Amino acid sequence: MAETLTVHESAKQRLAAARMWKDLWVLDFKECYFFCAPQRQRQVSSQTAPATQRLLDMPELYTDQAFILCADFVTELVNTYLPEAQRWVERGRGQDLPAQAWDQVKEQVQEDDNRIFEAIKASNFYSELPKAFYPDIAIGTSALWIDRSHPYKAISCLAVPLRELEINLGPDGEIDDRFVVRYVRNSSVRGVLGDELYGKLPKDLVDENNKRATARTQIVWGFWRKWEHEHDEVWQHVVMVKDQVIHEAEMRGEGSCPLVVCRFNPTADWPWGVGPMLQGLPTFRQIDELERQRTEHGELSLTPPITFPDDSFVAVEQGLEPGMAYPIRPGSETAIKPIYQVPPPEEGAYMYQEKLKNLRKLFYVDYPEQTGDTPPTLGQWLDEMARAQRRIGTPGMSFWREGPRSFFLRFKYLLERAGVILPLKVDGRVVSAMPLNPAQRAAEQQDIATATQYIQIAASGFPEEYRAAVDGTATMQAFAAKMRVLALIKFRPPEQVQQAVQMMSQLAALKQKAGAEPPEGAGAPGPV
Repeated sequence: MAETLTVHESAKQRLAAARMWKDLWVLDFKECYFFCAPQRQRQVSSQTAPATQRLLDMPELYTDQAFILCADFVTELVNTYLPEAQRWVERGRGQDLPAQAWDQVKEQVQEDDNRIFEAIKASNFYSELPKAFYPDIAIGTSALWIDRSHPYKAISCLAVPLRELEINLGPDGEIDDRFVVRYVRNSSVRGVLGDELYGKLPKDLVDENNKRATARTQIVWGFWRKWEHEHDEVWQHVVMVKDQVIHEAEMRGEGSCPLVVCRFNPTADWPWGVGPMLQGLPTFRQIDELERQRTEHGELSLTPPITFPDDSFVAVEQGLEPGMAYPIRPGSETAIKPIYQVPPPEEGAYMYQEKLKNLRKLFYVDYPEQTGDTPPTLGQWLDEMARAQRRIGTPGMSFWREGPRSFFLRFKYLLERAGVILPLKVDGRVVSAMPLNPAQRAAEQQDIATATQYIQIAASGFPEEYRAAVDGTATMQAFAAKMRVLALIKFRPPEQVQQAVQMMSQLAALKQKAGAEPPEGAGAPGPV
């Protein structure tokens, strides 16, 4: 029988495996940072402390297109999946929850969802999200730490850069093992760990921290699923300081893990997502080289190399300055001439608008363009926008599940633990609702359009049968629920609706009768 690994041994093995996966991607990550964030830390490996000096190779970069495209992509992603003014997750009835049970808790779900989004807006979520996403989610993988230090304080979010993140795939093909590796100044170790965990440090580490305040200590926070718990989501949590586990605990429940890792366009082969920045590296290399060639060609055209007889001038090996006078021997005026005639630039070699257009398409920011002289109609424009949203929706399905859905569940877990919202219960038994993506509203809008068309056909073709068969109030409520405006529209009680319908029917009958009977004398012939 195989021996069971201790938590310490398992943590070290899982972290080593995650670092091995990352080593295969380090060069690609560094090149992405060179093009889109050269000022960022480009030492993305967590095995050594980050450098304290910046790389000074930014002058070697000739184009800023990666800056623009990554920023536009992050903006598009946030506005599509995480709009601040809208609820980007809504809970609905799960497949195992009977409809009668859902009717008992759906109002509580609506109220709790409102509280969850109020907590999201009250936190620093939207200010920290750009730090986590730019440019990491364009590269393919991003991480956000969501936790609260005290039950009465606002929930706090912290961006986790790629250099601190180590991840592994689990048995279900999704991100399982996840680690944050941070090199903290010894003077800040106590503040980062907190008094409770700092009190668990061995005496030799405490003495070292006190003696070398400016040195750095490696702190690792690790999480991985415990798959032996088949009917619940349980995470093993460890905290390591210099490879020594000083704390271990189990976290139970959906959303209990504070480290949320999300990927855009993940694959089944690697734990890291393959975002548009990684996919566009060949084109970024090409346009950067083309921009370099165009710059050098312009410099040659403005200051072409020349030849001169060395006995007719003073020293001009370093070139000629405008406005300066140089002595020349009489008779050698024509000896100064360019070495060769700089050829005119070739548009085919230096124009890369087509490459930029392809990159904008790759980054999902290829907004509809007017291709002809005639402006597009409103229908054509909306079709183009819907097509663009469908394109980002396909690779973004997994992003919504790992990102927005997990953010929502983490806030829900923290609010339940603080007692702000209560678990859903039916007949004393805890039930769960299913988080749904409101972005699927486009398909539902088609259902609404089809139903509207049917109502128009039925009402005009079979007016009596339509009025007798269709419940107007229930249909309107179904439309309002489908369009997610049920909370804004207030319906009268059924008895008031019935009274109003009867009064309007009587009024309509009186008007019809008055119009059918002309007043006395209205039809008599006048005098001839």
